[in-house]
Amino acid sequence: MATIKDVAKRAGVSISTVSYVLNNTGKISEETRQKVLRAIEELNYVPNKFAKHLKKQQYDLVALVVHEIKGPFYDALVRGIQDVLHSFGYNLLIYCTLENRRQDVDKFLRTGIVGGLLVMTPAVKNEDIVKWSKEISIVTLDRTLKEKNVKSVRVDNEKGAYEVVKYLYSNGHRRIGFMKGAKDSLDAKERYKGFVRAMNELKLEIRDNDVLEGDFTEESGYSAMLEYLSSRKRKDLPTAFFCSNDEMAIGAMQALKENGLKVPNDVSIVGFDDIELASYVIPSLTTVRRPMYQLGSFAAHMLLSVIQNKEADISNVVLDVSLVVRDSTRKIEG
Repeated sequence: MATIKDVAKRAGVSISTVSYVLNNTGKISEETRQKVLRAIEELNYVPNKFAKHLKKQQYDLVALVVHEIKGPFYDALVRGIQDVLHSFGYNLLIYCTLENRRQDVDKFLRTGIVGGLLVMTPAVKNEDIVKWSKEISIVTLDRTLKEKNVKSVRVDNEKGAYEVVKYLYSNGHRRIGFMKGAKDSLDAKERYKGFVRAMNELKLEIRDNDVLEGDFTEESGYSAMLEYLSSRKRKDLPTAFFCSNDEMAIGAMQALKENGLKVPNDVSIVGFDDIELASYVIPSLTTVRRPMYQLGSFAAHMLLSVIQNKEADISNVVLDVSLVVRDSTRKIEG
């Protein structure tokens, strides 16, 4: 198992610097903080500040509240949560809910069988979380609240989207389309925000007709692109499309193929998440790698630490993302 010394060595910093980052103390630059977080992620390091308060013999139940367990993203996320919980004698209960069934979650929590809560669904509103946090330990994975009792672990969605546009621009792309994710998702909003910021900085036009609506499913990516292509001439297309997640990107690639267009020769495609399938589709998908396993792992560590030591000052954590360049994008010469 990796130690704090291993993290310091990998990040090229002192042990005290790693400690400052973990405890959110001291004056540390954002660049240094991200280097340390990347090292922690790469080494799967379990901070002692989390582990020292946990009783390995204790048996308890933690609930993950989501909209639905569908798609490859959740596989890695749940694995990261389970690996940590099981190592400390906890079990995971997955609770799927829709917005019109929020009251069911409230009833479920009143049973008192759950020792902590992980939340990753827009169906649960901020006011619900604030109310529940007075009775139960909560870590969110899809939002950050100013409420003192609510912790969060998230990824830097805006930065990831920003870097995609910068990468495409550096490869000669000047007309870049965008496919949005689910309207009620903060991840989707942040990715679009990063796209808009980069486009504005680079003085590139955001054409309304080149901004498509999806809902993070492969089917929505396919149908949105199919509808878009039905009203466009071959010569009137962006040179690249950035899709808010990999599943929509894969669906969009299929629609392009069915219309006789080649990726990336005719249109470059970029996704977000780096699901396992991204490296196996043809052409392999350029995407933003979201550390899904680490997201679940960190969230579980943070929740268990709060459960065992409610006075612990554990920071909200933002995990870095990275661009993975594969075969679905090309450089435009001249």
